[in-house]
Amino acid sequence: MRIVLALALACAAVGCSKKSPVFPNCGDNVVNGDETDVDCGGLVCTPCNTGKRCAVDNDCRSHVCAGGACAAPSCADGLVNGSESDIDCGGPDCAPCADGRACSGDNDCRSRVCTGLVCQTPSCTDGFQNGDELGIDCGGSCPPCDASVTPPPDLLTPPGD
Repeated sequence: MRIVLALALACAAVGCSKKSPVFPNCGDNVVNGDETDVDCGGLVCTPCNTGKRCAVDNDCRSHVCAGGACAAPSCADGLVNGSESDIDCGGPDCAPCADGRACSGDNDCRSRVCTGLVCQTPSCTDGFQNGDELGIDCGGSCPPCDASVTPPPDLLTPPGD
């Protein structure tokens, strides 16, 4: 009984021939079912790409529906989307993330240290020049650097020059 009712509702919504019923699906190259654009959006299909029609944020791959169209992800939309590792940071397109934020690699972090998928606070033993260090794990608040370490150029120039 349920199958007959579902068939009748589907035929009423999209039309059917007597030969074979046509059911909406996410690969039929038409907007049907609850899709918001061709074969995307809605509750069943995958989210739509940038520029496609949408009704709500979840219809979009970027999770941003603006003015009825899916917007591109940005580094200022308050969401984790695009290639970001945390909200509006990390990945190849946004600024590195602060300590304690999610990361998928060292380049996602300001400290350049990602451990356990979390950006770590710079330390004097992390193997990177970060924080206030003048060289790798030396200078600043770390032990002094040996003579072979050259400070960055901005620290060699006296103030006012």
